[in-house]
Amino acid sequence: MTSKFDFSVFRQQKPVFIKKMILAFLGDMLVGMGIGLNSCAGLGNDPISVLSDGLHKFFSISMGVAVNATAYTLLVVVLIFGRKYINVGTLINVLPLGFFVNLGVATYSALNVAAGGLLFRSIAVLAGCAFLFFGTALFITVDIGQDTWTGFAMLLRDRTGKEYRFVRAALDVVALVIGFLLGGTVGAATIFSALLGGPTIQMFCEFINKFVKFDNSAV
Repeated sequence: MTSKFDFSVFRQQKPVFIKKMILAFLGDMLVGMGIGLNSCAGLGNDPISVLSDGLHKFFSISMGVAVNATAYTLLVVVLIFGRKYINVGTLINVLPLGFFVNLGVATYSALNVAAGGLLFRSIAVLAGCAFLFFGTALFITVDIGQDTWTGFAMLLRDRTGKEYRFVRAALDVVALVIGFLLGGTVGAATIFSALLGGPTIQMFCEFINKFVKFDNSAV
């Protein structure tokens, strides 16, 4: 049984809604650039991006195209079976994400980070993780839709009756293993993201909420 779209997000005051869309777009840009920087540095990717990195290397496609391939596939699945988890924020997250990933790759290349050796690559990873975590926190804070991986995890939660945290952890593991088998890089950044990603994103969410206020009253 499919679910209905949730249109409640559009009942917010227009200035608030526009502000949220801008911040969601900025968050998506940071997430994409973070993924691109981590991929180029070769010191590991976050668990989900290991899958995209594996597709990128196995099929000799750009990292942005690989990210789009997974995101668009999940978008179609959630659109068919759990459309209540699709909203304007989902589209803001999915549609330009591959472009922003390739922008991160281009930035890494333009700065010639590889020539700086391990030190500069490590700095690139730290910057990439910071972009990824802060961008994710921005996207969570504006609350105008789920990213496709979250939507897919919530769909599986609904179908299996398991807690979200267990479903999401299982998805991360599956993505990591498949990505690794396809040639995706697992390393220090993977461990860093797995262990510190959640707490850091939560910290950033609390920070953003202190400085960005939304009047969520409906019109």
